[in-house]
Amino acid sequence: MQNYKKIVGSISIVTVSYLMSRVLGFYREIMLANWTGLSEATDILDLAFVIPDFLFYLSAGGYLAITLIPLLNKQKEDKINDYFLSLLYGLTFIFILLTSVTYFLRYDIADFLNVKNLDFFIEILTPIVFSQLFFFIGAILMAFQYFKESFIFPALAPVIYNCSIIFFGWINSTSPEETVKGFAIGTLVGSILGHLIFQIFGVYKSGLLFKLLIPNFKYLKEYLFISLPLIVGQSIAVMDEQLFRYFGSLLETGSIASFRYARRIALLPVGIVAQAIGVASYPFLSQLFNHKKFEELKILVRKQLSYLVILNGVLMIFGLVNSNSIIKLVYQRGSFTSIESGIVSSIFFIICFAILPWSINQILSRTFYVQENFWFPVVSGTSVTLITILYMTQIKNPTSLDFALVIVLSLYAYSIILLLKLNIDGEKLLNKGLIVDFIKSVLILSVSYFAVQAINLSNSIFSLLVSLIAISFIVFVSLKLLKFKYINLTGRE
Repeated sequence: MQNYKKIVGSISIVTVSYLMSRVLGFYREIMLANWTGLSEATDILDLAFVIPDFLFYLSAGGYLAITLIPLLNKQKEDKINDYFLSLLYGLTFIFILLTSVTYFLRYDIADFLNVKNLDFFIEILTPIVFSQLFFFIGAILMAFQYFKESFIFPALAPVIYNCSIIFFGWINSTSPEETVKGFAIGTLVGSILGHLIFQIFGVYKSGLLFKLLIPNFKYLKEYLFISLPLIVGQSIAVMDEQLFRYFGSLLETGSIASFRYARRIALLPVGIVAQAIGVASYPFLSQLFNHKKFEELKILVRKQLSYLVILNGVLMIFGLVNSNSIIKLVYQRGSFTSIESGIVSSIFFIICFAILPWSINQILSRTFYVQENFWFPVVSGTSVTLITILYMTQIKNPTSLDFALVIVLSLYAYSIILLLKLNIDGEKLLNKGLIVDFIKSVLILSVSYFAVQAINLSNSIFSLLVSLIAISFIVFVSLKLLKFKYINLTGRE
């Protein structure tokens, strides 16, 4: 399948770039843990991101590409440049207004989040708020590059961003408070360099011709109409961290930070594998749908889901088996003590189960979006989120573990809803072949978990490597012995 081979090539490029950025992001978290531990300063850093991140996800985070690519595909070749510039200028104006309103409401935000150290919070919040403006603009510029099937500059943006945060955190690492200030400044500088300047160069290389023009209100209205369901509701797939940040602020000091550290490690396979597949394949999925190649589209999506479940399932099992050892190896140094390792590893064990729904949601949601079905993922995600919030408010004497478990269960609920509802050209995506593949994958992963757990390896890098090899070997042999509908290791279709 020509399209499939093309996608594999694009995925490879994006995966390498994402690997670089995720490794740097991972190193950033290691340094933050080393310099600050589970401190109040770290909690405040996370709280400062709650509202800016929420606005970013609503108006820009991933959704700009989701809505812009289908719209750009519909335009005549000679109209694409002006159409895109019209949206770029119009949306930038809206983003400036959003950023300004957020800044003027900074004290109200602090009150809403139950912030105790007000002055420190405002100092951290200010550069983070303004950094979101450059993320907004960068997201639009990245969408154009995705449309042109150019992935290098967008994928390198987080590399520059993380390097900036690490650098400014390092030069300010005299105390937890100063480190966090450095991280906030690095966020602003990194967003300007990686998400604005770098992306301007990227769209220019992709063929965009910049010129002054008055934004066409018709184009802007069309975009906002399609984006409306993404603006009025937020998918549970990106709400989990925001929920924990808010509810974690009601718990003991360090609760938010503990979730942050655990989540960052668990998200590694999602960011490297699932997100790369989702980002790189989206333009191709959109093209297949527009050209009414529905059978090819169905096969491609089913293949992606089957491979994601088994590949990220291996990493999930690896995390579950070695949760304590991983946290100790990664974080336990400097201000991060053995007691804090125990707290984070307990949360990490639970969060590992979220790897699978995080992964498949990257594909499921995009498959809805290429069919211009924006409402269902958002309405269902919002419904699950509201139920989750309601349940979390009813937990008596809650702990971090309670909140983490509820959030993970909500992620699975959202994934199941999407799977059951998703259809292409009137045919359910979840057919017998895909169900059988999922069941076989779960059985294989379960066997590998209990087999490696029984080995009872020591806490060392060598033991971690042995367990990963053992899990991978069991899964590989099982894939060879069991016939899968949508997984083929022979290289022949």
